[in-house]
Amino acid sequence: MSRQESASGRVRRASPLILSKWRVTTSSSTWTRQTSLVRRARGYPSQTSIHRRNIMAYLLTGGMGCIGSYVMRALLAAGEKVVVYDFTYDLTIPKMVLKEEQLEAFTFVQGDITDLPHVLRTIQEYRISRVIHLASWQVPACNANPPQALKVVCEGTINMLEAARIFNLKRVVWASSVAVFGAPADYNHQQILNDAPHYPKFIYGACKSLNERYATHYFDAYGVDSIGLRFTAVYGVGRTRGMSSFTTQLIEAVALGQPHVCPFGDDAVDWQYVEDVSRSIVLACTCPTTKTRVFNVKGGIRPVKEGVAYLKTLVPEAQITLEPGVFGISWDYDATAIAEEMGFTPAYTMEQGILKTFNQFRARAGLETL
Repeated sequence: MSRQESASGRVRRASPLILSKWRVTTSSSTWTRQTSLVRRARGYPSQTSIHRRNIMAYLLTGGMGCIGSYVMRALLAAGEKVVVYDFTYDLTIPKMVLKEEQLEAFTFVQGDITDLPHVLRTIQEYRISRVIHLASWQVPACNANPPQALKVVCEGTINMLEAARIFNLKRVVWASSVAVFGAPADYNHQQILNDAPHYPKFIYGACKSLNERYATHYFDAYGVDSIGLRFTAVYGVGRTRGMSSFTTQLIEAVALGQPHVCPFGDDAVDWQYVEDVSRSIVLACTCPTTKTRVFNVKGGIRPVKEGVAYLKTLVPEAQITLEPGVFGISWDYDATAIAEEMGFTPAYTMEQGILKTFNQFRARAGLETL
């Protein structure tokens, strides 16, 4: 495969996988032989050797996206080595989030998360010890193409778990979603507990629910340490995809002085600021092994009308049309487990997150901030 270089000389596609004899089988003895082959290929060191040499890198799938860019910024600021694995090299969102020097501080590998051999080769080549798996389709794409959704959302996640099993990685942190749950009526309009049953309304949520079962199986059967995080209505600069991006679109329109029609005006949603989300991911990478495999992660439930009202305190003349309707899922989730087992609680209120996002949009447009 050809090598593609960035200005920093670090953007490339991983070398072809050399494990031509690797195969899937249910035989534990064959798994052992094939895993040994993986480790020996091209001098891949044992995990003990990696720890002794203090080599550690993160594989970040979907790193060109919104949440991925904030995670990358946090990891790079902490001095970590980051290898971004994504389908295309597009710096549109990273340029909104990262500092100039950080744009040249990570390695990019072009790849497909459904291509397990290439995932394995990348992990092997870059001495990966932890995987942060964020690459996925969103609700509209999954609904439009259910067969491919199963491949991208489910097979892509299973590939990361399988890679962790083969290479004995320290941990896989991956994005689940509250879309695994159903409508408020499915839970008698009560708060949804972390271990509540799943009643997904969308293909996307059904795929994430299946991923949660696979993560549990890989932990129970193989000892693969993973943490899944169920995010809600994430907002912040760079959040451009998914049905729940409507809150970011609202903030951007008001910040830039544009008229805007806001949906779901009768709903009270969980306002989850992206920097809280990235902090939960980074924390999940290094915290001790948890007894819970997947966690509810929440921001703060507030009516959409209150978000609009706060924006009008920033821009009284803002032209916002609030449409009636609700999103259709519950937003009231119990996040006790993640607070107790990981020590995570959100740092941003709705007002704080909106104001920071508002000012970032204005600064990017060369407008005065508040």
